[in-house]
Amino acid sequence: MTQKYDATVDYAKYLELAKEAKELEARIEELQEERRKFQEKVEEHLAYAREATDNLLIDKAAHELQVELMNKLNAAVRGSDDKEAAKLLESLKSHLSGKMTYEPEEAASATLKETPSVSPAIAAKKSVPQQITPPPAATSKKAPPPPPNSGKPGGQIIERRTLLNDTLNEICRYEYEDDELTRMVFLDAEGNPLRTHQMIYDKDGNLKQELHVDQAGRTLQVLERQQTKEGRIMKEIIRNSENELLNMVDFEYDSNGRLLKKEWSDAKKKRTKVWEYEYESGKKDPVRIVWRDERNKPYGQVELKYDEQGHIAKEISKDRTGDVIRSIDYQYFYG
Repeated sequence: MTQKYDATVDYAKYLELAKEAKELEARIEELQEERRKFQEKVEEHLAYAREATDNLLIDKAAHELQVELMNKLNAAVRGSDDKEAAKLLESLKSHLSGKMTYEPEEAASATLKETPSVSPAIAAKKSVPQQITPPPAATSKKAPPPPPNSGKPGGQIIERRTLLNDTLNEICRYEYEDDELTRMVFLDAEGNPLRTHQMIYDKDGNLKQELHVDQAGRTLQVLERQQTKEGRIMKEIIRNSENELLNMVDFEYDSNGRLLKKEWSDAKKKRTKVWEYEYESGKKDPVRIVWRDERNKPYGQVELKYDEQGHIAKEISKDRTGDVIRSIDYQYFYG
């Protein structure tokens, strides 16, 4: 027997079910929106992951494998008297020269040319300066490989890559003529030109000017250096493209010739900041740079770590409380 419809009771149930259905539909819409946002995040992270592994990790693994194989080959050849194998091994080393981030064990002690740098930390080393030819536009979307030997007598190119917080940030190529640094060409992580530093020397081979030029050939600023006869920098005068004074930097050294302080002043000769260099006993390279403001209060520092060749391999910047602000790693390539 069919149940009789009760208008009062059944209509109330209908309203209650209708309300639940509406709430369910709203919840379904919320879940669908959450799913869409989650999917967007997944795609974004996948894109970052693909970009992060853009040959950097692959190249590192390949280099490590090359080093391992070269060491095994070296050991095998040393354990035999096979002259043909030795010749082949030398040919292989020659082919790989300049293409490996690091070298086989037995080559680690090879004498390498000291790499100058525009990094504030590396300014503690012997400073050297820069022709104003803009670098050609790069089209590659990947960081370019280490450049080959220039082929010119005495000519040499050294490349340094800067990794900011483990991400490739900038590439710097050093160009030499007769063992004298002539240009530093800066490129972004994709190999596109950013700016060029051109070195100008006097007749005695002392660096007198460093010209900073953008990719279009426009002068950004000019650094004039005042040096002693021994080549020690005592003052830098920095001007803009209109020859207007921007600031001056005075250098102070200890009795051993190590850089102790760099003091910045503006065009009105008012002090703006100071870098103080700290050393370990008996060492010639600084291990820490302390930053001070115009009131002589410390506002941060940089800790320095070096590789086996004496080049700065890592800079760790910290604020006045000791918290890490950023970490910079350097990779060197020799051509």
